[in-house]
Amino acid sequence: MENRYEKYVPPMLLEYAQFRKLAELEGGILEEEAQAKAETEQSQWILTSCREGLLRRAAFMGLRVEPEEEIEKMRERVLSYWSSRTPYTYFMVLDWLDGYCGETGYQAEIRYDQYLLKIVLRLAEKEKRAAVYEWLRSRIPANIVLEVLLDVNPHRKVGWLTHGQLKQSGWTYGQIPYEDLAAYERKKE
Repeated sequence: MENRYEKYVPPMLLEYAQFRKLAELEGGILEEEAQAKAETEQSQWILTSCREGLLRRAAFMGLRVEPEEEIEKMRERVLSYWSSRTPYTYFMVLDWLDGYCGETGYQAEIRYDQYLLKIVLRLAEKEKRAAVYEWLRSRIPANIVLEVLLDVNPHRKVGWLTHGQLKQSGWTYGQIPYEDLAAYERKKE
């Protein structure tokens, strides 16, 4: 095995027994340092990190790790958490809303001058309102005002329905603005 220390010492000094012994000791230390450097470089990335590096990342992220948890399972959890914390952009929000509510399930508007993000959900998506608010609030900057509203039925949407149709549906006056009228709108057309 070639000793790292011998590379840095002139060959004439290695003829002395003292320098030979020093080379053995210092060479071992240099090997340990090289190994520590390689492990540190690997720990910079989740995919190549060792157990200690993953434990450190999990602690930074606030993830609880079981002592007997397998390294690949821990790597998967840390990577999943890291990937879910993507930087906020308006286009990423729209992409997430397309997947969660459908492309026609919402309307989004951003007003840059007022620092306002306004999301209006269709009534068919009304049960997702709280989840949308929580997800967005945890990802957008704190100085942006967030409004998640429902697209209620104004009179112009229900005015064509007769009193008999409204009575037959069993809706009360207070329920009509919040009911999904998609089935009735199709009949009208």
